Parts: sequence; structure tokens; C-alpha cells
Amino acid sequence: MEDLHTVYVLNKRIEKLRMRAFKLTHDDSRRAIEFDWVVLQQLDDIRTSLDGMVRTRGTNVKRRYSYRTLTAAMQHSTIDAIPILLVPPKFKITTMIIGAKVTAFKMTPAWFKLDDEAKVLKNIIYPANIANKRPFNTIARYLAVIGKTNDFSHESLLVSDDQTETLVLALDAFARQFGGDLSFTNEDLSFEESAHRTACGVANLSNAHLLATNYVPTAKLTFEIGIAYKELAKSEETMQNFAMSFVQAIVDVLSCENDYIRILSINLSSKSKRQVEVSFGITTPSQEKTEEYVRILQEHARSGFLNNKILRLVKPSEYECTWSSVLSFLQLRPEDFDSKHNFDYRQPDLPESLTRGGYPYYLPMGWYRHAIKVNNKYGDGDAWLGSTNAPGEWPVAFHGTHSGAVSGITAQGLLIKVVQVDLKRPEAIEQMGEAADKPGLYLATHCNGGSHSTYTRPFDVQTSQDLTKSFRVVFQCRVKPGTFTTHKSPVKVGDAWRVVDPDAVRPYGILLKDEEITVPD
Repeated sequence: MEDLHTVYVLNKRIEKLRMRAFKLTHDDSRRAIEFDWVVLQQLDDIRTSLDGMVRTRGTNVKRRYSYRTLTAAMQHSTIDAIPILLVPPKFKITTMIIGAKVTAFKMTPAWFKLDDEAKVLKNIIYPANIANKRPFNTIARYLAVIGKTNDFSHESLLVSDDQTETLVLALDAFARQFGGDLSFTNEDLSFEESAHRTACGVANLSNAHLLATNYVPTAKLTFEIGIAYKELAKSEETMQNFAMSFVQAIVDVLSCENDYIRILSINLSSKSKRQVEVSFGITTPSQEKTEEYVRILQEHARSGFLNNKILRLVKPSEYECTWSSVLSFLQLRPEDFDSKHNFDYRQPDLPESLTRGGYPYYLPMGWYRHAIKVNNKYGDGDAWLGSTNAPGEWPVAFHGTHSGAVSGITAQGLLIKVVQVDLKRPEAIEQMGEAADKPGLYLATHCNGGSHSTYTRPFDVQTSQDLTKSFRVVFQCRVKPGTFTTHKSPVKVGDAWRVVDPDAVRPYGILLKDEEITVPD
């Protein structure tokens, strides 16, 4: 009995240390701050104390009391044994909403910082008789970053295709197509390694077009796990601890980057109160690598994850996979809007075409360009953005923003093998050889009749109870010469360009058009 009492005391001390480590590790998820060296030192001290206590308790006692066996966990539906992550992970839970039957998550890399929406909206003043508050909330967050008021009682939203506020609302509508939200920052955002950043679930103005192409798709799986939802949902700490441990367990099985795995939701199982359904996504910069990871998990899941303390609770089964672009946040930095290079293509007497990078540049008549500040954003200089056909200049092409129709500007999209067909891949291989035998993304040489209108869809902005206006959005891009193949379909006008290197496409403007303005297809 004395030995058992000693074990009991040690267990209590170990549990307190683990909870302290958990709070240090995960408090930044709510505060959106990064770890500092003081926290790291505290974690090292806790780890040293824990190691000593566990050794004292003994190997056999540790096996019996630190982690439940699979049978015990399944019988009692407890989560007492979920291991605490003592090493700060490269990912974090940025938002978590616990409901009676489902918990929704947004997970991001550890470097991501979410703006404080609650603080911004605390004193917001809405116009009278407005039902839809989301546009005002979105613009209030944008105005807060640039130091302006959130009082809309005397001045409502600035709604026009030449207004930055309308552009922000357009990007909010775009992000919501993929389950994402806007986030605002004043910190410098990298415009390089576009596919890697998109795979982490945090896009910016340099890589948002990859979402519309499904070029970096997320594989979504749902595992059934023998844990009661009420046990997980009894506290934020318990739910966070399980979610973080689950992600790390998947990472350990796949030996992959841990910011490529994201939990999307945890649901009460419809089959049993003693089970939950954990929906999660796998996203890597390479579609083939993502498919490989999916196959590995599916093979393990058929017979069960016997050697993993979290995943051994997964019910062995044939788990299906679905594919789509999944976004956590579209991050905007107001300084990346370059208003001095905005351009109005609605004005009369413009030429139908110019030349950029030795290729025809067909002007997007009827649209308004909001320029993206791309100077000094890329390591190879700014010659690619020139307008004199000098060496190093890249030609212009366009990409739409409709997540369904715009999938690579192809009739069936480009999720190779597992979902859809990259229609022009064989033709591209004929033109370029084996270098083109990779998943492709597509752009159009013409905005009107190319990207628009088939590959855009309108979004609405309600400015008052009686007035709603509709707009469309297209990305204006430069494409690196020698990296694309040329195709006559499926665009109505001009050519489609197929690119296999995502870094060979650089958006430098976002086009807006009022739906009331008619342009020829």
C-alpha cells in the first residue's frame, strides 16, 4: 500500500508538471505570440524534473499509470493518458470553437499571428438598419491596421471597383470559397516559395491564385477514434492537447513537416457516444507527395496503428479521401497594396494590346487594376515586371478566381489521378517534353473571354438595407518565359498557358469589375 501511495503522489506531481508544460506550450495559440527563450528554458527545466520523477516511479509503474492501454481507453473513453508535447511544435491552433457535438479548428504554422478581431470590433459603430455586419467587420479590421476609425455611422463603406475597401471585401469573398478568413498584419510577408506557404494553409497576395487552380490540394480524411466527445470537450486544454497530439502522431507516422497536417474538426460520432470523428487535412507543395502520404495512412488504418499511443485508438477501416483547396487564412498587409500603380482600364481610347516580354499583352478593358507591391519581393530583381520588352521581362496573363469552374481553367480541373484530369497535359508533353509531365496550372492570355466570365463568379457587397452591388475578380500575372506551353482550349478567346512551376507565375495586380459594366466575352 505504501508503494501505491508513493506512485499516487508521483502521479499527481507529474500531472501538475505536464499541465504547466501544456500551458506554456499552448497559451501562444490564444495569444498568437511566438515562444521566447524564457519559455524554452522553463520547458527544459520541467522536462528535467519529469524525467527524474518518471525514473523514480519505475518502468513498470510508468507503463501501467502514464498511458492507458488500448482496451482501457476504449472501455472507459478517457483521455487521461494523452501525452503532453513538451517541445514547442512548428504548428499551433489559432482558433478553436467547441460546440455540443462538434469542435471546429483553424491550425497554422507557429510563425503566424492572427490580428485581434475582438479588440477591433469592441467599439465599432454600424450604420442604421444594416442586417449583414460582416462587410463592416472586415473593413473595420483593415482600417484598424492602417490606423483609421471604425465608426460607420456617418460614412458607410466605400463601394466601387476602384476602392481598396471593395478589393478587401472581394478578397474576403475569395478566401471564404476555401473555408478561410482574412487576417491583417503590418509585418513583411514573403512572396517566395509560394506552394510551400499555401500548403501550410496561410496564403497571401503572391500565392492566392494557387487556391483557385487547386494546384496545392488538401487531402481530407476522417478517422473514427475510440474516445468520448464529452471527455475531450470538457475543457479547452483537453481538446487542444488531444488535437496537438493527434497531429504530431500523424507527423510521426509520415515523417513529414508538421505544418502540413491540420485538424479541421472533431465531431461526436453518429455511431457511438464513445467515439469521435476526427477530420484532418494533409497538404504538401507536391500533389504526388500528398497522394503518397494518403496511401501510407490508408494502409496503416486498414489494420490499425498498433505502435502509436494516440493512433492506436483509431478504428481499423477503409478510410476514403476527398480533395479540395483548404485555406485557414488569407493574410493581407495593407502596404502590399501599391495604389500608385493602380490602373483604370475603363477609360476610353486605350489600345487593345501592347507588348510585354516579347508577347502580346491584351488589355483587360472594362476592369480596374489594384496593383500589388512586388518591388524587391523576389530575389532575382525587378526586371520581370518591366514594360519595355527588355531582357528578363515576363509576359502578362490572367487567372480567374472561381474555385469550381476555374480549376486550372480546364473543364474538369487538374487534380491528377485521384480526382480530376489535367486536360492539356499530353499536349504539353508533346510541346515541352518530360519536363511538362507534372501537374499544371493554367492562365489565359485574355481577361475578357479568357478568365472572365466563365472562370469568375460575382460576389455581393451590401452597403445598406436596400442597396447591394456585385463585382468580379481576376488575378493579373506575369509568367516566366520558357516555362509554359500554349493551348487553344478551353478558353473562348486567345490562348491558355500551362505552367508546371508555381514560382513561374507572379501576380502583380488584382482586377475588379462592377457587374453593371458590360464587357465583351
